[in-house]
Amino acid sequence: MKINYPYKTRDDFLKDVVSQLVTRRKELNLTQDDVNDILGVADRLVGKWECGVRTPTAFHLHCWIDALNSHIKILDNANDNEPPKK
Repeated sequence: MKINYPYKTRDDFLKDVVSQLVTRRKELNLTQDDVNDILGVADRLVGKWECGVRTPTAFHLHCWIDALNSHIKILDNANDNEPPKK
């Protein structure tokens, strides 16, 4: 079953989240290699996630966020471009 949601794409979500993770990594003065080591993933994998060459699994995304001493927070998107209400 394919879900058709025309307002946002998978790439939109990933760009938003990854951009925030890159900013957070830099705030913590960590390199991509530092995060690779913390996560125990292959060399350069975080770099591939950050530039969009690879997509992290949900589990890796959770671990990546946790490794940066962060968490995901759900916010109301009232100020964003919302899909029309039915």
